[in-house]
Amino acid sequence: MTTELKVGDWVTSYHQGIWQIYRILQYTEKDPLSGLPSPHTTIFSKRFVSSKFKRSFSQECCHPTFVEKLNPEILAKLETFIEQNAKLHRLFTEYKPKTIDSIYNARIGIPKGKTAEEIETLFPKERTFTIFEIEPFLRSLGFDTEELPSWTAQFVSKGHVCQDGYLVYKFHRIMEF
Repeated sequence: MTTELKVGDWVTSYHQGIWQIYRILQYTEKDPLSGLPSPHTTIFSKRFVSSKFKRSFSQECCHPTFVEKLNPEILAKLETFIEQNAKLHRLFTEYKPKTIDSIYNARIGIPKGKTAEEIETLFPKERTFTIFEIEPFLRSLGFDTEELPSWTAQFVSKGHVCQDGYLVYKFHRIMEF
């Protein structure tokens, strides 16, 4: 990313087409290598047209390194296209993307003599966790988060909910893999 991105910018992304940024979320995340807190940004964008300027509404989120502002030549072509296709642009402006969830899958050792359904009853359904609270919580329930083979305790942040600079997750389910 060579220039500062902002809401409303027209961009390209790792998926083809022309996108417009509708949300930028900055929060603290766990660095995957060190496990330490690290600043993180997620770009949410909605696609207007394909690379061939055909209607192609969609949404995505990704790291800013996958997003680049349109170069002046393509931006000028887009502006002309919008002038000639005002109805399509109005539909795009009215288009409300679905929320995009963040999912955190935590490993737990397979509990002996317990089913996934029995394990799920141990988890409070409404409690929220930051990414830094999930593994200590699992260990407090007696789960080994390093053991193999393992099951997966899945936590979801519906719509990337952020509180106090951290994504917050709720327990979703146990998956037997």
